[in-house]
Amino acid sequence: MKTLQEFADALTEVQKARKLTARELADSVGLSDLSVRRILSGQTAPRLTNAIALASELGLELVLVPKEVAQSISGAPKKPRSVVSNVERRLGTASTLSQDDNSDS
Repeated sequence: MKTLQEFADALTEVQKARKLTARELADSVGLSDLSVRRILSGQTAPRLTNAIALASELGLELVLVPKEVAQSISGAPKKPRSVVSNVERRLGTASTLSQDDNSDS
């Protein structure tokens, strides 16, 4: 997640799935209805403590992870590998970078 809007969208998705109104969510975390609506719409960036409280109330956890781990979790495209296993070569699933290696087998 790289943008405020992505964060807001993630919270909103869970909020809707749990059928909570912004007012109910606001009441449960001690924020105003207006503040929660602005956070959920991506109009304003919440304080870290408020982001943690909202996430927790929605059954989510804010976690810091290395970028490489985040990319693998989010399904972001991986960088092409330069090393290809023998199994990949034989199955023909090697990337285009390694297709030259297939010609000598």
